[in-house]
Amino acid sequence: MYRKSTYLFIVNSINRVLNFLLRIVLRAVLGVEGFGTIAVILPIQNLILTITSYAISPSVSKYVSEDEAKGGLRDLYPFLFIPLGLVLFLLGYLMAPSFASFLSEDFGQEIVTPLRVMFLGIPFGVIFSIFSGIFFGKQLARKVAYSLLIVQASTIVLAYLMGLSMGVSGAVLSFFLAYVVGTFFLLTPVARQMAKWSVDWGRGRQMIRFSLPILVTSLAIVSIFQVDIVVLGRYYTTYETSLYGLVTPTARLIPAFSIALSTMLLPKLSSLKVNNFHDEIERTLSKAFDVGFTVSLPFSLLIFSFSREILFVLFDSTEATRSLMILSIGMLFYSLYYLLSSSLQGLGKPRVPMYILSFCALLDVALCFALIPGSSIDGAATATAISMGVAFILVFLYIRPKKMPRLANVLSVIPLIAFERMVGVLDGKATTFAVYMSVGLIYLFLYNRYNGTLDVLRNE
Repeated sequence: MYRKSTYLFIVNSINRVLNFLLRIVLRAVLGVEGFGTIAVILPIQNLILTITSYAISPSVSKYVSEDEAKGGLRDLYPFLFIPLGLVLFLLGYLMAPSFASFLSEDFGQEIVTPLRVMFLGIPFGVIFSIFSGIFFGKQLARKVAYSLLIVQASTIVLAYLMGLSMGVSGAVLSFFLAYVVGTFFLLTPVARQMAKWSVDWGRGRQMIRFSLPILVTSLAIVSIFQVDIVVLGRYYTTYETSLYGLVTPTARLIPAFSIALSTMLLPKLSSLKVNNFHDEIERTLSKAFDVGFTVSLPFSLLIFSFSREILFVLFDSTEATRSLMILSIGMLFYSLYYLLSSSLQGLGKPRVPMYILSFCALLDVALCFALIPGSSIDGAATATAISMGVAFILVFLYIRPKKMPRLANVLSVIPLIAFERMVGVLDGKATTFAVYMSVGLIYLFLYNRYNGTLDVLRNE
């Protein structure tokens, strides 16, 4: 499980790098104002990603893993999620003018068309996630990993070409077309088998009932991660949304491993639960929490300590340093929350994370309206970090993993901060990148050597 998670983590990290490249390309092609508009529209893409990766794909993988344990999947019931994608597209299309009216006058009604184009991606995003869930349930993570790379790479190429020729609307259309490409990549190897399958409506109803609280949870995640930039767009201009749009993907590197591990952990726990291996469930869950914390922590500490230098190298700007530091803490909380909540879903308890995250989503909305008008992007980052911290504490108190990670590892941030304070931003991006990358790699080597992380990921 951990080796497959490491493989997915590597692919996810590559995708994150490609996501950086995408934002750099969009900013270069569309300019600051155009990218600021894109940054406000991107929550729609994140809505697609969150619903599909957090709700649909895990639900499908859980039921497929159970079918595989009993003899194999030979049914089309996972595709009963398709009507959900069509309904979300229709709702988004109709609500686009209202969303545009919520933003400041700096955006205008011109944003309506790109919004509607972005909603086109939801049906194909749902289909893509169904196939992903089927392959994850069969423990075939490599095919999904390749498809994710294809989607991200296609988005970059298409965004550049279509952004040049059609502006913001063309760049947005590239997200939809990339999902189409990824979907056909996953469809090809199983199309002939699926032609012989029928639909077990009873099994499908069970899957949908199970997914409903997860779907609510995914919508709460979207709220927590996207309401900050939307509220920012209400009180500020495209400049602030453009700036914040550079910070958030940087911080979201932190939960990449926990998300990959959760993808493999959920069907694993489902399979153990079906076979009533209660002692193994407890050991697996506690070990996964320990490994998830141990792997995610150093990335959080590095981004926290070197925020200024990271922003300078990637985006030639250090204005949002404090926001990135705040979000790096929030994303560590989120990575741990994600791991524990996925464990509960695998054990057939999806309502617990639903209640917790729904409460935290409401908290986040209140904090955004309270903090953003006076503190701009720092207020947005603070609202998100507090909300995710509360979510993690609540789910941790509910599960109480038996094996606790080494909290002393947090102290390793001290030499990192001391080094950054002494050296600071150097002359030129290349020099700054070389120095801080070297220090970061040395730190990761020593950290993992001390904790024995590489042995766990390699051998288990």
